[in-house]
Amino acid sequence: MKLKLSVPQWHYSMLLDRERVAIFKEAIKKTVKPNDVVYDLGTGSGILAMIASQITKNVYAVELDPITYAYAKENIKINKCENINLIEADASEYNFKEPADVIIAEMLDTALITEPQVPVLNAIIKKGLLKEGGKLIPERAHNTAQVVIAKMGHIYYDEEVISKPVSEEICYSTVDFYNINKEEVSYNLKFRLKDNNINNNNTNLKNIILGIRLNTYTELNEKIIAGSTPMLNPPLIIPIKNPIIDNGILNVKLSYKMGGDLESIKVKCL
Repeated sequence: MKLKLSVPQWHYSMLLDRERVAIFKEAIKKTVKPNDVVYDLGTGSGILAMIASQITKNVYAVELDPITYAYAKENIKINKCENINLIEADASEYNFKEPADVIIAEMLDTALITEPQVPVLNAIIKKGLLKEGGKLIPERAHNTAQVVIAKMGHIYYDEEVISKPVSEEICYSTVDFYNINKEEVSYNLKFRLKDNNINNNNTNLKNIILGIRLNTYTELNEKIIAGSTPMLNPPLIIPIKNPIIDNGILNVKLSYKMGGDLESIKVKCL
């Protein structure tokens, strides 16, 4: 079944990201069963809710933004998805009439910082709205960090992965959405630099900006793990002010708020 979709401008790029849509479609097809109760939190255009509605008869699609809600309402009507209950509300506060067998939540951004994935799912799990044995899509997010030579002196998305890496990529956290997760987090990270042009005295850093590149790998289920796509967790670069390198080792403290904003990100050398 082909869906007809109308979306606000900021959602158009998401729909053009075919890899992003395809991996969620595949996860939904492998997870949702007939007669399941499904939530789609932060439904946006409604595309994921409509995919689920082709399998089961009971879908709750929730959208907070009133403009996006209006587009989703029109899309659901045009595509005659009468089994979708579209709700204009904050998903973390809405009183659902019944718990879910499957919860779809695509409120993702790199390291889960600027989107409310963690706060919303924390609220859902606290309320017991996922049935015992129920499934989340996605289930987990794996966050990595790597030292790079940054192109700019401010935080930016490295969407074409153009910043030169000067350390190995390390996994510093796994966020399991079945659990209640801390929203304000802090990590001590240790990197061994592999670029000989960056010496122990830091004398070669005068014309170089070092940064931390964050990547997020999304585990939709045990068989589907997605890396970055143009509209799904593009790499994020955070410049390091006054880096301190000792025998090729760089130690930093990385902190931020999941569901916060980019201004919550702090990187401090240890």
